[in-house]
Amino acid sequence: MNRGLGGAVVCSLLVLLALAAAQPPSPAALSPAQSASRPPPSPPAARAPAPSQAPPPPAAAQAGKPSPSPRPAPAPLPPPPRAAPTPTPSPSPSTPVPAAPRPAPKPPSSPPAAPAPRQSPPAPRPAPTLPPPAAAAAAPRPSPSPAAPAPRQSPPPAASPPPPAPPQPSSNSSTPSTSSTLGQLSPSFYAESCPGVELAVRDVVRSASTLDPSIPGKLLRLVFHDCFVEGCDASVLIQGNGTERTDPANLSLGGFNVIDAAKRLLEVVCPATVSCSDIIILAARDAVVFTGGPAVPVSLGRRDGLVSLASNVRRNIIDTGFSVDAMAASFTAKGLTLDDLVTLSGGHTIGSAHCNTFRERFQVANGSMTPVDGSMNTDYAGELIRACSGANGTVSAGAAVACDSGSASAFDNRYFANLLEGRGLLRTDAVLVQNATTRAKVEEFARSQDGFFASWADSYARLTGLGVKTGADGEIRRTCSSVNG
Repeated sequence: MNRGLGGAVVCSLLVLLALAAAQPPSPAALSPAQSASRPPPSPPAARAPAPSQAPPPPAAAQAGKPSPSPRPAPAPLPPPPRAAPTPTPSPSPSTPVPAAPRPAPKPPSSPPAAPAPRQSPPAPRPAPTLPPPAAAAAAPRPSPSPAAPAPRQSPPPAASPPPPAPPQPSSNSSTPSTSSTLGQLSPSFYAESCPGVELAVRDVVRSASTLDPSIPGKLLRLVFHDCFVEGCDASVLIQGNGTERTDPANLSLGGFNVIDAAKRLLEVVCPATVSCSDIIILAARDAVVFTGGPAVPVSLGRRDGLVSLASNVRRNIIDTGFSVDAMAASFTAKGLTLDDLVTLSGGHTIGSAHCNTFRERFQVANGSMTPVDGSMNTDYAGELIRACSGANGTVSAGAAVACDSGSASAFDNRYFANLLEGRGLLRTDAVLVQNATTRAKVEEFARSQDGFFASWADSYARLTGLGVKTGADGEIRRTCSSVNG
């Protein structure tokens, strides 16, 4: 039974193939010009000429179709079947007149703008005109009438879109140029080369902060001193004579051991991959998180700098005696704003400062310290005098005081409330409430910790994007305290 079914199927297929083969070759039904111009849509072509070509003999049809000239005089000329380039005739309005006996000349009335340049070549060399098959394919769309499909040459301009198609792939091929973006910062920069980088740094910072609660404040201060001088390139980590690390403004910096520990771990897991500058950014971010601050996303891909000069520090770093105008000028020069100034000053909510960093706010005379800054809260001034008084009424250089009175171990908005109460430790803190613009922002953050946290995420991203080195600039140090050699 299966054989019978199979035989029937085979027979049906043979019949269909025979019918399909018998239709195209009927020359009496199709004029040579039409059969040459539209090989694929042979069924429509057979229907088209049947009504129009029935009265005259095939030769007459051939003579009418291929006439390349706009005038009816050359009608008796019998060109070869390849005379399909009838679209080429010049679009003179005289041709449509003899369209009564022959509908073929009628189409030239449509403006064949594209074929016009090929007027001379069509008759001598029909071979080059073979590309119009695309036009012939587009011809059936213009009108359902039998004569219209072949001569309708307005589609050729529409067929021009196919040529533009090849250039599109070439533009896609240019997408590999995005490889240049490999030198740009990205949160997923190490996704393939060192996927565990953030976890590794976080674990090191957590362990160090557990052993020494002052570590978060030290790491946050380290990122400020690095990014403001030579950009965020870990130049502050390099040891040696005349390096940034030897400048008096950087002598009190700490947290270097945490960065070195994280680097040693990463060199085991991902050797020569993660930069020391990225480790600083991640470590400071994690320090904020461990003290209750916001977890902000950071972009990675920085490279380590090759230059570290103490002479570059003083002209770039914010001095503790600066006014709002002086700080604003420094921030503006680096592309930061007054809002960034107030927000990033909020980093003083954790950590401590040595007494000699704010000694200009006191006068030491006759073995005693007295405040010279009338904006300082009296009670707070007394606390600082007791904490910083050394032998013989001098300021104890080694003593340290919490930057944020009563909340130095928590990253919160208490710092801004303290400023409004006259309890700012550094002069750069106290002056923020003496300027109308910065005071308004201080008051805003004092009211809303969420507002401070949201602004911190944006300002930290801008700070850590200062002067970064990417691509072929800089290097990936093997040891953070020295350049590769």
